[in-house]
Amino acid sequence: MSAAITIKKIPAVLALLAIPMLASCSVGGESSPSPNSLPLVQMDAQQLETRLTEFGNGLPKAKVFDDRALRSSIPVAQEWMENMEVNPSKCGVTFAAPITEQLKNSTMGAIEYQHGYLTVALFNDEETLKEQWKAKLEENAGCSRYTVKSGNESRAYHLAKQPIDSPAEMSESYVVTSSNGSSTEQQLIVRSATSNVLIGLQEPTSKDSAAEQLTAATETIHALLEQLN
Repeated sequence: MSAAITIKKIPAVLALLAIPMLASCSVGGESSPSPNSLPLVQMDAQQLETRLTEFGNGLPKAKVFDDRALRSSIPVAQEWMENMEVNPSKCGVTFAAPITEQLKNSTMGAIEYQHGYLTVALFNDEETLKEQWKAKLEENAGCSRYTVKSGNESRAYHLAKQPIDSPAEMSESYVVTSSNGSSTEQQLIVRSATSNVLIGLQEPTSKDSAAEQLTAATETIHALLEQLN
């Protein structure tokens, strides 16, 4: 039985699933694609939910969100993002096309656990995933610093690209530091793509723990990919 997704969780979960996510705006390239792609991972929403539930058994306080729960929250997420003011406008959690258009050819799922989120999108073909990944990296080069205003709150963001050693065909990792002038937060963002599978991970982090967390996150993503194959 999948969990219900709340408005508070929407931005984190859907931003990780969508191609032009927050972390893709920083300077620097992704790891080089492997010359030999793995076979496509093909399963329906129920099968994906089952695999994620099995994987979530090894995570503390895990809750699984199925494709229906995520997809039903897309209109609210789209409205939330459209009401943000981002400077420069091309940076941040912005979407060149509606989320529904970007994810219409994928099956989605997510796990919320004690300290973060894991998300999965299975695309119908790997070329769509790879082309959008590379295009967005090029489009958003130069966005290592930007500000986001939502309502009466304004936050400044700094994205620091992290070195990542991953067996995935494409991977990227960032420590995202945000501040509203009175408080500062840091998040570790990791995304990996292999064949037609996009996996994202997001956890709170700190300067002292980021490197260790990144190693563990890479291992978790690789283990999830193996679970899906």
